[in-house]
Amino acid sequence: MRCSRGQATVDYVALITVLAALLTAALAVASAGAPGIVNGVAGQIRHALCVVGGRSCPDPRPRPCAVATRRDARHYAVSVVVVRFDHDRYVLREVMSDGTIRLTAARSNAVGAELGAGGRANVTLRGRTVGMSDEARVGLQGVHVAGRVFVARDEREAAAFMRALGAGDDPPASAREVFYEGGIRGLATIGVGHAVAGASLRGLGGAMIGGRRDRRTGDLTLAVNAGNSGWGAVMVALGGPVGAGERTATIALTLDRRRRPTELSLSASGTLAGGAALPPALAHAFGGRAAAISADGRGRRFELAARLDLRDPLVAAAWARFRDDPGSGAAIRGLGEAIRDRAHLDLRTYRTNSTSSGASAGIGQGVQVGGEVEYTIEHSRLMSAVSRPAGGLWEQRLDCLVQV
Repeated sequence: MRCSRGQATVDYVALITVLAALLTAALAVASAGAPGIVNGVAGQIRHALCVVGGRSCPDPRPRPCAVATRRDARHYAVSVVVVRFDHDRYVLREVMSDGTIRLTAARSNAVGAELGAGGRANVTLRGRTVGMSDEARVGLQGVHVAGRVFVARDEREAAAFMRALGAGDDPPASAREVFYEGGIRGLATIGVGHAVAGASLRGLGGAMIGGRRDRRTGDLTLAVNAGNSGWGAVMVALGGPVGAGERTATIALTLDRRRRPTELSLSASGTLAGGAALPPALAHAFGGRAAAISADGRGRRFELAARLDLRDPLVAAAWARFRDDPGSGAAIRGLGEAIRDRAHLDLRTYRTNSTSSGASAGIGQGVQVGGEVEYTIEHSRLMSAVSRPAGGLWEQRLDCLVQV
């Protein structure tokens, strides 16, 4: 009898698992037009099985969406001889679908070497530039970023936070999250002619690594810009190429209060290129609206977020292979397939617009003297949001869209 102790519980859990699989399949057939019902029932069953199994289970509830954002950014730069110093600060205001407002305030400093030849003198007012540029510059900098995230319950509290941040005072409540980042970046600028009949090319690239701590839960998230490897994993997960510019991809690992790995997330964003289309699988997920989303391309941004539970053995194995060799095609495909099959996916598209004002001047031959100042306001508005829980079906995030 001692040998068979606990056997009834194991058999019970196995029976529930089989019934859950059969019920999920039946719901998928019976509710093909209502994926939210399938996802809701199947999600609760999976959560119940996780609890019965005695594991630490992720929250099955969907996370809120950012339905509207405003980003106010200020940029300052000074170049003397071969040294360039940049200072940036921004405040990001995000209206969330659950009624809260997230405020992110960050500052960054960058210092390094820059060489250039030629000169420039430009003034920009509300996106219109007047002046001339005939120069070429290239540089390399080290960057450090520090920021805080506050969560306001309503507009009134958000306004109090904004007044305190603008005055340099302490906000009415402590920061929910703090984060730090560091890395290197390269800069390159070529300009010929004046604002009316001229051309300019600016490039910025680099690698960043950082950490974020949630003061409420004690979770620590470590993140790194994944570059081409991360973008390749995203493409495998989406099932095809996406025409995009200004694309970025970041891999993040979350540790719980006891510093045990609990979640692997991959996020990517980019601007849809003119006339580009999303992969067929995502076009279907958008319910036929993907063509309208990507038709004009400009001023449209997409964001993808994938979350994987590292307590899942298949996910843990794919992550280990990718971590050991992030440049391996097989490892990238394996991680992409894990995201496609086992991750919770969120895909959102936003309409964006921005205006800038500022001035820039400089002159030199090898060594140089110059400076820049720029103020940019960027607005975005949620257009479409779809979600697919692990093992579930794509569904419209109506809880996000009704707030738009």
